[in-house]
Amino acid sequence: MTEFSSADISNLPTSLDMPTKLLPIVIIGAGGIVSDAHLPAYKKAGFKVLGIYDPIKEKAENCQKNFGIEKIYNSEEEALMEQDVVFDIAVPPQVLLNVVKKLPNNSICQLQKPMGNSMEDAAEIKKIIKEKNIIACVNLQLKFSPMMIALREAINKGMIGDITELEISLSVKTPWHLWPFLESLDNVEVPLHSIHYIDWIRSVLGNPKSVHCNSVKHPTVPKLADARSSIILNYEKEVRCCLSINHTHDIDKHGTKHSHAYARVEGLEGAAYIKFGLLLNYPNGEPEEIEISTNGVEWTKVNDVGTWFPDAFIGTMSSLQRFAAGEDKVLLHSVDNAYETMAVVYACLDSNKNPGTIVNY
Repeated sequence: MTEFSSADISNLPTSLDMPTKLLPIVIIGAGGIVSDAHLPAYKKAGFKVLGIYDPIKEKAENCQKNFGIEKIYNSEEEALMEQDVVFDIAVPPQVLLNVVKKLPNNSICQLQKPMGNSMEDAAEIKKIIKEKNIIACVNLQLKFSPMMIALREAINKGMIGDITELEISLSVKTPWHLWPFLESLDNVEVPLHSIHYIDWIRSVLGNPKSVHCNSVKHPTVPKLADARSSIILNYEKEVRCCLSINHTHDIDKHGTKHSHAYARVEGLEGAAYIKFGLLLNYPNGEPEEIEISTNGVEWTKVNDVGTWFPDAFIGTMSSLQRFAAGEDKVLLHSVDNAYETMAVVYACLDSNKNPGTIVNY
């Protein structure tokens, strides 16, 4: 059994290597996630954004003004003519497939999650990416956040041991009005939010064998198909994995005292507690935290954990560019990997259609 000190925990790495050569980025889509996360991340990391396109030109112009972008394109086709760039496709799921069909052969691209609006979309996107020989990833970025990079290293070093418990719990107020396109979707919470947790859990525990899911509406956001979820992921080994997700905790009435957002991981050698500070006051957020205890070492905070937004977006782009340059052997957020996350998401949506055994009174 390896012995660790509090210094071993506090000094865990929280960032990944940058690519040796930074390719310029062309963005399609100028919505809130681009202005709040993609562009701040690229500016912080030193990536050049060559140009941007959005069908609502005013959005693209605002991004150009705020982040010093060189070009605004008049169409997707014009943007996709650029060469020796990375295409960052940040569009709603219902139009993602149509954009993927236009991508040039042998290009490099990052796709917004989820991979389309159905498993059929995801399968078609996966097929097109392979046929066109495109190096592509999906922007499932939680596992690239500084706190999760630290946790992955702790697990790899043996600080946690065989995992027996993984729990995620949220009771927050999410500003759904920031994404008006969500009102047109048949499912919201799992494919647009909890997909991040499902993807991260897969990176830790592997693929679950089955799922239970119940997603429900809330009267304060009646135009959304759902805003809260209870999810259980079943594994054949002795692991309990559950998610309790509430985006409608009314902090205006009740205050923030009992608002929370955390992940908890327990193993035979240690445990970790992660505070999702971003979600407690989105999009401004509170400080993120990760604490680890292992084999007699008391709970110790990891230093320099940064923030989920925008730091995780640096990780997804830098990892894609390093893989494309041959500097990394594995692309953790590849299209093939994201397709398996989509399979779990749609198993949850199927489960939600019949979310339990009827009680006979």
